[in-house]
Amino acid sequence: MITGFNVDVRYKGVTYHVQTEDKGPANPLVLTLVYKGGEILDSRRLIYKDLPEGSSEAGIAKLMEDQHNAMVAEIKRGKFDKDAGSAATVMEDLSLDELVLAYLAARAAAGQ
Repeated sequence: MITGFNVDVRYKGVTYHVQTEDKGPANPLVLTLVYKGGEILDSRRLIYKDLPEGSSEAGIAKLMEDQHNAMVAEIKRGKFDKDAGSAATVMEDLSLDELVLAYLAARAAAGQ
């Protein structure tokens, strides 16, 4: 079994905790949970027993890292923000790489 990832993510003054773990060979599952103040806000599960990456420890570690980073990015994009429906997008907590990816995604969505 591979050690997981734990990180606190601040977005607009709120701290979210993201935890990702591998449940091991007997239960080939990568589980990511997002917490706010001890409450689970979201979870993501990936069963990897039939995936090519699931056959090696390095592959499972990559699946874990990708899933973990995707959940962190969702927090930084405002997924759990009560005011996320507002027209303005707040980019204050995004890294430069995340800003570039958001810009490219917006251009692709606009068909440019």
